[in-house]
Amino acid sequence: MIEGDRFVEKGTVSMSNELLNDILNCPSLPSLPAVAAKLIELTGDPDVQISEIAKTVQQDQALAGKVLKTVNSSFYGLPNKCGSIDRAMGYLGLNTVKSLVLGFSLVETTSSVDDDGFDMVAHWRRTLMGATAARLIADQFKLSDKDEVFTAGLFQDMGMLAIFTAMKQRYTEVISDIDHGQICEVERDEFGFTHAQVGAELARKWQLPKSIADAIEHHHTPDAMDADDLEMVRAVALGTQVAEALSVDTPKSSMRKIEGQVASWFPKRNFDIAELLHEVNQSAKELASLFNTEIGDLKDVHNLMAQAQERGLEHQISMQRQTESLEREAVTDGLTGIPNRKEFDKTIDAAFNQYKASGTEFAVLFFDADRFKSVNDTHGHAVGDAVLVELAQRTKKTVGEEGVVCRYGGEEFGVILPGYTVLNAAMLAERVRSEIASTPFDIRDLDDGPDELPVTVSIGVSAIDAGPADRVVKSDQLVVEADAGVYAAKAAGRNNVQVWSPDSVPAQTEAKQPVVHPELRVPEGFENKKRIVLIEDDSLAATLLITLFKRQADVEVRWFKTGKSAMEFFTESVGENQFPCDVVVCDYNMPEYSGVDVFNRFESIGLKGMIPFYLLTANESMELKKQVSDLGVTELIGKSNFSKNIGQWIGYITAGSTQAA
Repeated sequence: MIEGDRFVEKGTVSMSNELLNDILNCPSLPSLPAVAAKLIELTGDPDVQISEIAKTVQQDQALAGKVLKTVNSSFYGLPNKCGSIDRAMGYLGLNTVKSLVLGFSLVETTSSVDDDGFDMVAHWRRTLMGATAARLIADQFKLSDKDEVFTAGLFQDMGMLAIFTAMKQRYTEVISDIDHGQICEVERDEFGFTHAQVGAELARKWQLPKSIADAIEHHHTPDAMDADDLEMVRAVALGTQVAEALSVDTPKSSMRKIEGQVASWFPKRNFDIAELLHEVNQSAKELASLFNTEIGDLKDVHNLMAQAQERGLEHQISMQRQTESLEREAVTDGLTGIPNRKEFDKTIDAAFNQYKASGTEFAVLFFDADRFKSVNDTHGHAVGDAVLVELAQRTKKTVGEEGVVCRYGGEEFGVILPGYTVLNAAMLAERVRSEIASTPFDIRDLDDGPDELPVTVSIGVSAIDAGPADRVVKSDQLVVEADAGVYAAKAAGRNNVQVWSPDSVPAQTEAKQPVVHPELRVPEGFENKKRIVLIEDDSLAATLLITLFKRQADVEVRWFKTGKSAMEFFTESVGENQFPCDVVVCDYNMPEYSGVDVFNRFESIGLKGMIPFYLLTANESMELKKQVSDLGVTELIGKSNFSKNIGQWIGYITAGSTQAA
């Protein structure tokens, strides 16, 4: 748009309007020869006689000779030689002769342009290839008059010559090393207008048909206009893209762009890009010879297609590798490099389905590092990470191809053993335990850590034949049982293997007698202080509860955000012969491990009945109350009830009462 005497493009004052006028009125700017101007005038008259037009063209014998030579070339492929302009118009039509006259006139008009700093060879190569491609596309797709399209293709970049003629070095510096597809954007930013706009203004000044002026103005923006002949604009724009594909060193992306544009603009049209490129190359060479214009060496189409196919194949291979890499990353633990929890779940589901389908048994080992928390607390997480990596490597080496070793989460590992009985699984578990415990872990490469660190694991084992087969109704049943074995192994002193059976190591879903710990003692310094363990993943709720609990005298609150971390604390405390706390308050809905899961683990290490365990829940259904009552939870407290009587409930909990408020 124009604001005062300044051009404004997208809200930015870019260039004086005078600069555009200077270019359009530059004294050295080429103008159409008189014959071409007269021809345009005559063809605008619907009543003009062919003979009059032929007479006008023949007034310039050199021009008429060039037109006839071109008409009789293989570019047009006439069956019989044509000896006069009027016969040429009879054979090929008025527009064919007009397009040739204008084309030769354009070449003659611009031949005097000093090409100092401007790559005239590249310009004409792109112009002739683009115009030829546009003509072939118009012919193949039965679009607008192919010779009108050809004329528009020849004139599409004449605005570049006009700007260069007026501005010389300044223009070449602006467009230097810029991809042709980006030149309009650079011109707009620098001058406030583009060569396409300048070319269109010249076309109107020379009274070229409106459809040609539209095609010149919008050949870089074919979808951003309301032209009289949109198909012509698109054919010219597509011809420009074909010329680019024949000029660049990496044609694959250009070819894909062409294919995409054809599918969008000309759907349901047959299109062979290789054949089109070959025809354009051959025709552009011949046309350059007829126009006596230097366009340099053209690329071999066969090599271009081969490069495109090769790069396309490379791209497909690269994309496939990326896809495979992403798939591996999705199921691989980033630290240890072994399968992660997602892959564990997938593998155990497959083993369970195979068991249901064919009766093929399988076993599960579950284990974690003994006193791993103390490793992190004492030596730092870098040492802890190194321990986990070495645990994974030693386990994988021992298991070999017999099973799938996965990092289940944190320091927990799971091994799925297709075809294994409980006896074979127990023997393999012992080999894993021994391999880990036999040699201290070498971590001397890490700063701030010991050279060696002894590490042991507690392993739980279960298999289909570890008990009645009909008990295995879910894929994770053996995980539940093997995990119970881990807690039993820790309770038995750690660094051992415990095999689940209905009698020896009950799973968390089985009814069981509590383990009695007469030897547990209260940690020093806490004899007269009430210790509460709060398990709550909602930080805001936890902060509120901690504040309310601490209003009670001599209350110490230990907060865990996950059920897993609380379970580890309970197990470590029992292993050290200490009461972990005086009261447990746990949210029922927790990620990964629910409040019921926590209570089951709490029970499996013998703390049920010794320490009050309260569950907070928003679900106050009778079914849930019965379920937790049957488990032996001290109290299931509805959150709405708790909120209404919060002071009373806090008093009951800190007192360890089992009465409802």
